[in-house]
Amino acid sequence: MVEKREEKKRLLSNDSSITINDDGAGAVKFADEPEKEDGCSAGILRALGLKEKKKPKKDANKEKEFNDKFREISMLDKESMLNRTSSPIGGLSEEEVKRRIGVYGKNVIAQVKPISWYRLLFVAFTHPFNIVLTIIATVSIATQDYATFAVVMFMVLLSAVLRFYEEHKSSKAFIHLKSLVKTTVTVLRTVKGVSTETQIDIEDVVPGDIVPLKAGDVFPGDVRILESNSLFVSQSSLTGEFLPVEKGPDASEEQTTIFDTPNVGIMSTNIVSGSGIGVVFDTGCRTYISSISEILTSTQTTNAFDVGVKKVAYLLMGFGVVLVPIVIVINGLTTHDWVDSTMFGLSVAVGLTPEMLPMILNANLAKGAADMSKKKTIVKQLHSIQNMGAMDILCSDKTGTLTEDNVRLDSYIGGDKKELTDVLRYSFFNSSFQKGLKNVLDNSIISYYNNQFAKGTADGNKHHEQEAIGHGAEVKPDERLIEGYALIDEFPFDFTRRRVSIILSQPESKGNLLICKGAVEEVLSCCSHLAVRDSEPILLTPDLREQMLSITNELNVDGLRVLSVASKVFSTDLPSDYQYDVKNDEGGLTFYGFLSFIDPPKSDCAGAIEMLRGNGIEIKVLTGDNLAVARKICKDVGIDTTRVISGIELENATPEEFDELVEQCTLFAKLTPIQKYNVVKALKKHKHTVGFLGDGVNDALALREADIGISVDTATNIAKDASDIILLEKSLTVINTAVRTGRITHANTIKYIKMAASSNFGNVFSMLIASAWLPFIPLKPLQMLTQNLLYDFSQISIPWDNVDEEYLKIPHPWSVRSLFKFMVFLGPISSIFDVGIFSYMWWYLGWTSEAHQSSFQTGWYVEGLITQVFIVHMIRTVKVPFIQRWASWQLTVNTLIIAGICIAIPYTPLSPYLLMEKLPAMYYPGLASTFVGYFLLTQIVKKIYLAVFGEWL
Repeated sequence: MVEKREEKKRLLSNDSSITINDDGAGAVKFADEPEKEDGCSAGILRALGLKEKKKPKKDANKEKEFNDKFREISMLDKESMLNRTSSPIGGLSEEEVKRRIGVYGKNVIAQVKPISWYRLLFVAFTHPFNIVLTIIATVSIATQDYATFAVVMFMVLLSAVLRFYEEHKSSKAFIHLKSLVKTTVTVLRTVKGVSTETQIDIEDVVPGDIVPLKAGDVFPGDVRILESNSLFVSQSSLTGEFLPVEKGPDASEEQTTIFDTPNVGIMSTNIVSGSGIGVVFDTGCRTYISSISEILTSTQTTNAFDVGVKKVAYLLMGFGVVLVPIVIVINGLTTHDWVDSTMFGLSVAVGLTPEMLPMILNANLAKGAADMSKKKTIVKQLHSIQNMGAMDILCSDKTGTLTEDNVRLDSYIGGDKKELTDVLRYSFFNSSFQKGLKNVLDNSIISYYNNQFAKGTADGNKHHEQEAIGHGAEVKPDERLIEGYALIDEFPFDFTRRRVSIILSQPESKGNLLICKGAVEEVLSCCSHLAVRDSEPILLTPDLREQMLSITNELNVDGLRVLSVASKVFSTDLPSDYQYDVKNDEGGLTFYGFLSFIDPPKSDCAGAIEMLRGNGIEIKVLTGDNLAVARKICKDVGIDTTRVISGIELENATPEEFDELVEQCTLFAKLTPIQKYNVVKALKKHKHTVGFLGDGVNDALALREADIGISVDTATNIAKDASDIILLEKSLTVINTAVRTGRITHANTIKYIKMAASSNFGNVFSMLIASAWLPFIPLKPLQMLTQNLLYDFSQISIPWDNVDEEYLKIPHPWSVRSLFKFMVFLGPISSIFDVGIFSYMWWYLGWTSEAHQSSFQTGWYVEGLITQVFIVHMIRTVKVPFIQRWASWQLTVNTLIIAGICIAIPYTPLSPYLLMEKLPAMYYPGLASTFVGYFLLTQIVKKIYLAVFGEWL
């Protein structure tokens, strides 16, 4: 117990050097919070659509269950495995297949279905702000205020249709990216007593099916290998490892991770070379891949945007519930006309709510989506644009994001750590002549040697070869470089030897040449001598062996993949029919040196990371790859690697330590899919707005849990299903562009919310004062509604407004607290000048009786709208408007037009319908004084607000 405590302290200490064990197994711990019981209020909110409906909770922590099952199956020999699945080696009969389909069901896994159009429409109409407006419209029609009802419901309809149109359009674009290809698989089935290879749809595979395995096949379920011949499997979609792993039939009691189980093929992984036979032991919902999909289809996640919008809606509703009754009571006691006072109170409720907010919000999001579509980005969920702007942590995988996903030869050195051409030449011959499927390391060797030594190779050919490596295609050696050499025999790669040897005839009647290439320790075990530069080989002593292994460790620590190469020349006296034998002839070799490989960082990656950091976004790398490789890449691109950890160590932490480690560490290696999910979940619990960039099956859970799931068009379908945004180019530079668009969208949305809410809040204060002072209603309900509409139309161009560069430098999450402070601090300022114009009209112009009611109401109508329209220029920037910063031409022109309409209305034929009168010339000096005073005081208050709270918008 003491040792365990000390280990945990070491993990959490700032100066710790965390040792990493990349292998091991165990249960994955979850960062789940205890589920709270919901009360009556939660039920009401769900009924209103303001709170998500509960779903039956699924157990996401299935890793231990699968780990135990895989280990148990791994320990069985061939006969025991066939007995376990009740499978004859010749295949199941058709009758038995039908019985098992009845028992186990079809071999399908749950998938996230695209949201139907009618559900998108329903969600658009039940937006929290639309619900607030619908409540007001319902009350209006109940009191026969049909004009208010018509206008408010028009706003709801316009907003909902705009949101629905954009999301439906994005959904259709996403569907076009999905693959619709049907997958077939070959199985052995017993037909009329004869074992026959049969092609069937993958959905018809059942537990117990015997499957022949060959290159290019995808495992149709979780499969136990029964026989194999150099069977190599790519698990990159699950682990991120670009090199295939060998799977064999031998029983194993070794404790490993799920992915390292040596004799189990996981559904959806594919065979890259070799052949074999396997038995399916699990299909459909019982497979490992299905456990990931099950969590995806059952987990409801909330994101920062949804939470922020709902809180703003609650705040506005709360103000309405508190202030409207106060206005009704004060006005009723003053005027003794309770019917008009009630109508006036309802108008106040309308005035307090920014009617255009849903439309402005969705117009901002629609414009953001349109802007992103021009910049290699498809937006599936409109809210993700705002979340992109608020993001302060980006979690990313490594392969293809930080790196080029294009493995290249980094160095070829001898035992003296200096470049040695013989190492490259011999490895080139080995890779060129071996008959097995060439992997990315072989392709990189051939490509490099071709480019270095093939005379006349065009740049275009070099580019083509590099492209071929990146896409997994085989690179051919230049024929001129292998002229005179011919393959005589080969000792293929196998899991035990971990090396491949070829035997070549050489030109000019030299003795046949054996070249061995493979893992360093295994190649060294065949060597008796060490090549020395410009000299004869020397005896490979134990000390020299240790030196060679030490060089290997140094290269591994630098994050490089390492192979070694050795050779020997056979005597020319060998008979022509000599039979080469791996046991007798793959020995007494001369060790030449090392080849190191790396998936290099993208050229623009370091600059993009620096830009993200400058924009206030922290990068955390979550990878299933080896720690040393990931650490090297992170260092090269400028990511701090002081605190790193592997999945096996992360799982041993308590929930509290887990949360602390997640905050502190920047690199997480050897993570399982569920561990990635837990890291993202813990970061969200700490109030971060989290983005996750990934493209594999192993990324799908984290993509779904993140506030912004970001994938690419070449990603697996399950990853694209789980994402909110799809990039047409996997690049951090594209993400930087999307972040800027998101912040512009957020800034223009929050401008409107803060301006409208604070201004409306100030108007309510003014109405409270006017209700207690005046012997008549300060504004008629229709006048108030018209004033609000004109103001709202003046703000329609906000989505096209400029945003201060200072604002775009840091993330800005939705903050109800910030909105509340802004409303309370800025709102009453307008009331000061409303009281000023009241006083001017009451005492100077003498409008003190009900006979002057229309003039008074017209005067406040004009003053209120003019100050509201132009205050947008004060609030939209931290600078001095019209001097240091100008709004966009669209917003400037729009506000001038609305101001002109406002002043003109009392002199138009509309005046009688709105119960207005023409204003005398002496009214305008008071209006001008109020406008200038409001402008100056707001600028002063802005400086004070910035000094006190350190923020503005």
